[in-house]
Amino acid sequence: MAYTQTQIDALKNAIASGVLTFKHGETLTTYQSLSEMRKALREMEAEVGGSVPPRRTVAGFDRGL
Repeated sequence: MAYTQTQIDALKNAIASGVLTFKHGETLTTYQSLSEMRKALREMEAEVGGSVPPRRTVAGFDRGL
């Protein structure tokens, strides 16, 4: 499913207000727990490519043994 930033913002607002059921447009969504909401938010952000920054690895070097 293609998510929008508006849907992500609506879910963030619902998490911040502490509700498990919220309406976005014509859709009424009910989650079972806060952890389920956070998991959905991570998946949505990853799909949209928004708030989840890419992981970076930096190599470190030393002069000797």
